[in-house]
Parts: sequence; structure tokens; C-alpha cells
Amino acid sequence: MENLKYRIIYEYEFHRGTSAAEMARRINDVYGGGVAKEKTVRFWFQRFRSGNFDLPNKPRGRPETKVDNAELKAIVEADPSQTTAEIAAGCGVSDKTLLIHLKQIGKLKKLERWVDLMN
Repeated sequence: MENLKYRIIYEYEFHRGTSAAEMARRINDVYGGGVAKEKTVRFWFQRFRSGNFDLPNKPRGRPETKVDNAELKAIVEADPSQTTAEIAAGCGVSDKTLLIHLKQIGKLKKLERWVDLMN
């Protein structure tokens, strides 16, 4: 069952005055052991007590990238002697993020060969 459906049950039982432990036990009896953890039910009951009855998850996703691959390619081609740490600092991103973008623009051939040799 979807999490949202369980949360609807949590809210209903919260209004009935059921304890979190009893609620977890009941759901696990009906839908199978381990479906509802008491800790999770306590979390939702605490939210309900604070007046927050929003049941769906908030939309999440990856943050927008700070690196424009076309600009990165121009930077690398203008001065290929720069280290990845220098470029990353100039772009305001981590080394790992920069390496991902360098791979996307095809500028990690030496590293790819090294990784292949290590595997």
C-alpha cells in the first residue's frame, strides 16, 4: 500500500485517540509485520499534534546544476593545465560535481583509462 494511504489511517486513528504503539500493532496485524514502525507512527502523531495535517510528501528533486557544460568546455580548452580543484573552486562546486560534468563533456579520458585499469 502507498505511504499516503497509511498516513490517512494514522490521521484517523490519531483523531480517535489511539496510541502510536497500538496503531503500529494494528496496521502490522492487518497488512503484515514491519509495515508500520512505531517510530514512524509517533513521528506522524507528533506532526498532527502540532497542527500539521499535510499528508503527501513535499516535492523533492535534484537541485539545478551550477555548471554550464558549454562554459566548462571553454574554460578547459582555454587553459588545459588547470587542476580540477582550481576549476571547481572557480565554478563554486565540489570536485566530485566538476568530475561529473567533465565526464559529460568528454574531458576525462585519462581518468577513465585509469579507472578501467584499476577494475
